[in-house]
Amino acid sequence: MLFVVLQSAATSALALNNCLDNDFADRRGEAVVQIANDDPTNMFRYRPRCVTISEGTLVEFRAVPNFGMHPLFGGTVSGGVATIDPASPIGPFTSGTLGEAMLVAAGEYPYFCDFHFASGMMGSIRVVPELFADGFD
Repeated sequence: MLFVVLQSAATSALALNNCLDNDFADRRGEAVVQIANDDPTNMFRYRPRCVTISEGTLVEFRAVPNFGMHPLFGGTVSGGVATIDPASPIGPFTSGTLGEAMLVAAGEYPYFCDFHFASGMMGSIRVVPELFADGFD
């Protein structure tokens, strides 16, 4: 499944889905970024959980063993309550092992596992117009 967003999501100074500024992995300039719950020590954690990407990056979400056991939705988790964002370009992914989202507009796009968000299975993607990571010459 491929979703394309043409409108910018609201950017917030607050940490969405417990992603603080220092938590974001810098993946600007990569054409494809994969996010998966493939950590052998904690299957309820996405890697990378919080990531910064460039506009136009394809994000591949991989579920181990599948989205039937880890349904993924775009939206926020706050105060122990998950709220699905029906306008999110992410998901819903409820079957299979691969879901894709092409994120073309700057903004922040939080996501979570509907079954395991209380265990910390959530994250956020920041989309920025800059193509290259800081320090690139």
